[in-house]
Amino acid sequence: MRNREPSLFSTSRVASLSLDYGTDDQECAENEIFVSERGMRMRSRWQFEIGTQLSVSFVCPDTDRGQRRITAEGVVVWCEPCGGRPASYESTLLFLELPDELKQGLRELSHLLGSSQ
Repeated sequence: MRNREPSLFSTSRVASLSLDYGTDDQECAENEIFVSERGMRMRSRWQFEIGTQLSVSFVCPDTDRGQRRITAEGVVVWCEPCGGRPASYESTLLFLELPDELKQGLRELSHLLGSSQ
């Protein structure tokens, strides 16, 4: 799964979730993805089993290069239906051991996402 952020610089941020490099994807409302340096919470139409390992990628602004891709591995620790039509699920993913540089990038992304909501 990947989380793509094509334009975090603009006020109209578009987030999407993709499985298997885009074979199935979903656009997300701004309140459907929450990121921290320890993990993420997301709403999607996919139900994941507890213990499923996912690779998550974010494209975010970088002062030196314009944009950069951050990739983290994580494990699904919670997944429950959140109702509505079509069916959707809220999942919590805890990131596996991350280097300090990646943690810093996720902290920055978390603040950026929080400030745009």
